[in-house]
Amino acid sequence: MPSVVSGSPVDTGTPDTTPGRRGLLGSLLASPAARSGLLLLVCSVAGHLGNYMYYVLAARALTPAEFAEVSAMTGLATIALMPATGVQAAMAREIAALTARGLPDEAQGLIRFVTRRMALVQAGLFVVLLAAAPAAVAILDLGSVGVWLTGALWIVLGLGLQVSQGIHQGREHFGRVGAILAGPLGILRAVLLVPLAAVAGVVGALGALVLATVVGLVMALGRTGGRSVARTQRVALNVRPALVALAAFASLTNLDLLVAKVTLEPTEAGLYASAALLGKIALYGPSALALMLLPKVAARLEAGLSVRSPALLTMAATLATGGAVVLAIVLAPASLVVGVFGEAYADAYALAGPLAGVMTLLALVYVHIMVTLARGDRRLIGIVAVAAVVQAVGLLVFGDTPVRMVVVSAVVAVGVLVAHEASSRYGLVRLCLGEPGPAARPPAS
Repeated sequence: MPSVVSGSPVDTGTPDTTPGRRGLLGSLLASPAARSGLLLLVCSVAGHLGNYMYYVLAARALTPAEFAEVSAMTGLATIALMPATGVQAAMAREIAALTARGLPDEAQGLIRFVTRRMALVQAGLFVVLLAAAPAAVAILDLGSVGVWLTGALWIVLGLGLQVSQGIHQGREHFGRVGAILAGPLGILRAVLLVPLAAVAGVVGALGALVLATVVGLVMALGRTGGRSVARTQRVALNVRPALVALAAFASLTNLDLLVAKVTLEPTEAGLYASAALLGKIALYGPSALALMLLPKVAARLEAGLSVRSPALLTMAATLATGGAVVLAIVLAPASLVVGVFGEAYADAYALAGPLAGVMTLLALVYVHIMVTLARGDRRLIGIVAVAAVVQAVGLLVFGDTPVRMVVVSAVVAVGVLVAHEASSRYGLVRLCLGEPGPAARPPAS
């Protein structure tokens, strides 16, 4: 998120607990961080529009039942990829902190160590997914083994791309991060979908994701150097909180699609998936700002600076974006879904607005998670982990209709935010009331 302190994260100027004489807006517009944030925001919007078009075109090219298969595989992949997102977050934090301390060789060693370990994880995971193919096809009621194998390949390749994003995120190479967000993780998916889905149906739709990810990996390639044993050992420990937090968050935002695929009728599951796609605009829209927030907060803590302003600004942008999405969906005519997805999805519109509201709340949870990981705190991580379990139980017990599924997710999202506000000085309300206290470095693990 744009910071009111200009320059690099190692800036050790006066803490920004109050706006300067130029005013907060003027400071933001003059800040390189603000320009980086704007770049990421534009690229993120382009990427999400491209990704959105991927799903729209898939819905148009496939039947609702086939679209439910694509949605189930992408939902499963999002959950499976969240451990890699945890590694990405830990990498971004550590690289930003090492850079702030003037230790680039240590950062380069960390990159090489994690890259090698991730390659081993990818190979092992692919073997496991191959072995699980018969059971997975039966449980998810997939049309063929090819659907599962193509999705499995995408998951394995996606692990590498996700971790590589953490390297560039921590170094604040936001131009490359933005290019990958806009292209391989966005527009390129939609471009590749059209011919591949026409030729191979669901397998082709998932194959488009595979090819786009390969392009992203090529774009993300970078050099590696020697490693430091002490530093790599510490980072391995620091990855664990991020793994738990982001895996739990992935479950909160995607488990409903899997439950819908298993418990609802195929056509009804496809309708729910299309409504969820509209609602998730409120989740993914401001995600680039949260992506930038983690290394910024980590670096500012290393420099002893306040994190209140960047955190509050990111939260405000998240709520504003989500509110705008909810309002747009509510005010739009019911023919919107028909015009976008086709006549077969007309009944999905009524769920889109409520789902967008739920996703706005979860987007705010995501921002809180980024601040928590940067601070090295564990309290919110436990709350989110418990919430994921509660949601899973609630969906399985009460989620026999689309409406009840939305209600379960809404109750869980509100519960997480209330619990965080009650237990942390870094909740939205408390940050609005004042500075949470002297900035401190994250504790060593």
